[in-house]
Amino acid sequence: MSMRKILVDDTNRELCPHGTESFPMTVSHDDLWDFEGKSVPIHWHNDLEISLPRKGEAVYQIYQKSYHLNPGEGLLINRNVPHSCHSPGNQPARYSTILVRPDFMYGDFGSDVEKNCFRPFLQNAAIPCVLLSPDTPSHQQILEKLNLIEQLFDHKPYCYELKIKGLLCQVFSDILFESQNYFSHYSPSNQLELERLEQMLNYLNTHFDSVISLQQLADHVHLSREVCCRLFKKMTGKTITAYLEEYRAKKSFSLVQSGQYSMTQIAAMAGFSNASRFASGFRKYFGCNPGEYNSLKSQD
Repeated sequence: MSMRKILVDDTNRELCPHGTESFPMTVSHDDLWDFEGKSVPIHWHNDLEISLPRKGEAVYQIYQKSYHLNPGEGLLINRNVPHSCHSPGNQPARYSTILVRPDFMYGDFGSDVEKNCFRPFLQNAAIPCVLLSPDTPSHQQILEKLNLIEQLFDHKPYCYELKIKGLLCQVFSDILFESQNYFSHYSPSNQLELERLEQMLNYLNTHFDSVISLQQLADHVHLSREVCCRLFKKMTGKTITAYLEEYRAKKSFSLVQSGQYSMTQIAAMAGFSNASRFASGFRKYFGCNPGEYNSLKSQD
C-alpha cells in the first residue's frame, strides 16, 4: 500500500483544497503511520486547522515549541503557521482534523465579524495556536462541540451544513473570547519572514540531491548565514541540517521501496554524501535500515 503524502508546492505551502468552494470545510481521519516517515512534514495553509488526537500521542511542532497531545485534547493551529507532526517512540497515532476557511464563518472581508473578531486573531503572530485541554471547563465544552461537528460531517444528516456552521461559529466565538487577552499584546504576522522561509524551502527542496552550502542558501535569500539559520529555526523548530536530512530520507523512500537501486545509488540520488549517512538518516525516520525495509514490509 502506498504511503500518504501532503501535497505541497516547492515552498511547502499545501496545495490540496479543503472542502469545496461552496462548503469550505472538511474533516479527515488520519494515522501518522499512513504517511511517509510516519510523520506529517512541515507545511502550512490559509485554512484554520483543529487537530483532535484519537489514539496514541501526537507531537506537533509549532515554530520552536513542541505540543504533546493525547486523546481528549485538541490543538487549533492558526492560518499560515508552519507546523509538522510526529509520534514519539515509534508508536501509532490516530487523529481527526477539522480544516475550515475563516471566511466560512465571518463572511465578507471588512465585515464587523471579520474586523472586530477574527482579524485580531488571524493576523496576530502572538497566537500561532491554541491548546484545548479537557481539564478546563470551557475547553471541555468546545471539545464536545468539535466532536459533534465530526459526527455531523461523517453522517451528513439533513441540514448538517447549517448545523456545522453554527457550531463552528460557537466554537470560535468561545476561543476568540478566551484569547482576547493576547490581543492587547498584538504582534502583526510577519509576512516577510514567511516569504523568506518559502524561498529557503524552495531552494532546499529543489537542490536536495546536490551539496548545499549555507552560504549559497543565505545568498539566495539575501541574508547573512547567521540570520538565515536563526530564521529557519524560528519558523520551523528545526535546523537547516536536520530538515535536509529528513527531506532526503523521505525522498529516498520510494527508491528503497522500488528495490531497483543499490544503497550507494540511492544515497547519491537522494543527496546523501555516502551510503553510511543515508542508512543512518533512513533508520532515524523509518525505524529500520533501508536494506531491511522490504523484508520487514513483506512480513506485515
